[in-house]
Amino acid sequence: MPVELNGTLIKELRGRTCRILSDEGWTQSNLGKALGVSQVMAGNYLHTLPKKYSEPIESNLQEASMSLADILKLQEVSKWSLNITVDEQVININFPLQDDKEQILSQLTAVRRRLEVALPLLSPQVRVNIAIASNGAVSKSDIAAFPGRLTPIGNKARPVSSPKFGGSSHLSDLLLELRKLDSKISTIINLRWDPMISEVLEKLDLKSVKLKREDEDLVISKNVLKSNAMIDEGGYGFEPSLYIYSSESDVVCQIVENIASSMKVMA
Repeated sequence: MPVELNGTLIKELRGRTCRILSDEGWTQSNLGKALGVSQVMAGNYLHTLPKKYSEPIESNLQEASMSLADILKLQEVSKWSLNITVDEQVININFPLQDDKEQILSQLTAVRRRLEVALPLLSPQVRVNIAIASNGAVSKSDIAAFPGRLTPIGNKARPVSSPKFGGSSHLSDLLLELRKLDSKISTIINLRWDPMISEVLEKLDLKSVKLKREDEDLVISKNVLKSNAMIDEGGYGFEPSLYIYSSESDVVCQIVENIASSMKVMA
């Protein structure tokens, strides 16, 4: 594959196809389902200008996009493939296609939006972040988060920048340690920890595990597997924190929402 197309061909092909079908009346929801991406991602494609490639790449790519649009309009197949010839090299592309990492980024954005109103109530001084691990994650580069964390603005938690892999060193370290004990654990979020939230956890009957600290490192033992919450009581230079984690992001969201709802009642 030509170097200039490496890593961008799939996105460019999807984007051009989205624009073709949008001009024919397709909604973002329909585009996302057809191409195997989220509705948000389909919208991003529609608002991103296409890149102009040199020939013969440009003609081949546009022709492939038109062919893919025609295939989608037939609505007769759930999987298909396209062959693109570039500089006498045949490139085979299968659809629908959304790799694991792209799914994680979409999922992370969805979690942030679901919790954007709840998080300002629970934000520590260092601010909140959310991290989700890809399948088989073994390093920080396999875990996505929001660089710069989430900042409360106008009663909503807003990202400083788009989520990306390697976006949080601290949460990635904790998530990797948790995954050593249970590889199914995939999602973690940090919240503030104080007497009021402690009281809320008791009312919700949510079990938690208090972590020990060795110098700058938190020690995570098998006890954390009995709960979905662990507490760092902090120390010199370290703000107390509550961490909610689970193998399912929906579980994490529900716990955070329950805590936020209880906080509103107590306020």
